[in-house]
Amino acid sequence: MAEYTKEEKQEYFKNLREEWKLNKQLADDDTSAKMRFDAIMREAEGKVSWYSFYWTYKQMEKLGLTGNPYVDCKTYEGWKKAGFKVIKGEKSKINGITWLSFSGRNPKTSKKEDVVYPKLYHLFHSSQVEPIK
Repeated sequence: MAEYTKEEKQEYFKNLREEWKLNKQLADDDTSAKMRFDAIMREAEGKVSWYSFYWTYKQMEKLGLTGNPYVDCKTYEGWKKAGFKVIKGEKSKINGITWLSFSGRNPKTSKKEDVVYPKLYHLFHSSQVEPIK
């Protein structure tokens, strides 16, 4: 596994947060995508936030992939549960994002702090899977 410096990690998270912030601004103004989100939420497994949906939706759109996030894009395990397998050699083209929160004491100040980090996860499009035989 690759080792990253503290500065590299800080830069990575800073860039990811900035990208997320821009995504949220775009999402707030996109009424047609919001209607699509509302229509498919019944089909999505688990709870998916509007901004996470939009994050994935914009990636699909950019790649020219059809369908809806979290219906036509799932994790490796999500497709497996749905009775499909990822075609050998296929690589994830789309990322989902979730936010993880941690509580702990800051070693410098000894104060309790809550920290939230973005975490990307990989999604596969329906065009990258086949039924399990």
